Amino acid sequence: MRVISGRFRGRKLKVLEGFNTRPTLTRVKEDIFNVLNNYFVFENKVGLDLFAGSGALGIEAISRGIKHIYFNELNKNAIKILKENLVGIEKDFYTILNLDYKNALNLLLTSSAKIDIIFLDPPFKEIEYYHSFFEFIRSCNILNKYGILIIESKDELKIGYLDNFVILKYKYYKNKHLYIVRLEE
Repeated sequence: MRVISGRFRGRKLKVLEGFNTRPTLTRVKEDIFNVLNNYFVFENKVGLDLFAGSGALGIEAISRGIKHIYFNELNKNAIKILKENLVGIEKDFYTILNLDYKNALNLLLTSSAKIDIIFLDPPFKEIEYYHSFFEFIRSCNILNKYGILIIESKDELKIGYLDNFVILKYKYYKNKHLYIVRLEE
């Protein structure tokens, strides 16, 4: 896996072996960032890669000029890979959190962080994470107006999750659904 574009274009990224993480396929990552090029300006924006794994999506955002990204990953082995992938990238561009996703969201909320883009790709077996995440987003104002969510899920999202969001892109791949949505309330 490599960084597709920007400052770190071509940079090789390590991934965690096994089934603990599911790296976003290059084709899916290309689709995500092609859509973002039309709807999102990375400069002076803050992002959150909530289930970061190897950090491929957040590193791609850094490469394209994002001001700062929070990487959150609970798996200690994935954190090691993430740190290896971040070698040579200035620490001003990122913060690594090693927390349960709810604790990470609450930490960002209590520190008054305002997020412009969130990458949401939890373990597919943890379907209730989607419900908790959307409940949190609706109740706390952590996502800026016109903020973008990049969501990957095994199943179609339930009706109601995406209320108040405009779907910029939806695509079904053979084993996942991709949603790119923007908050416009």
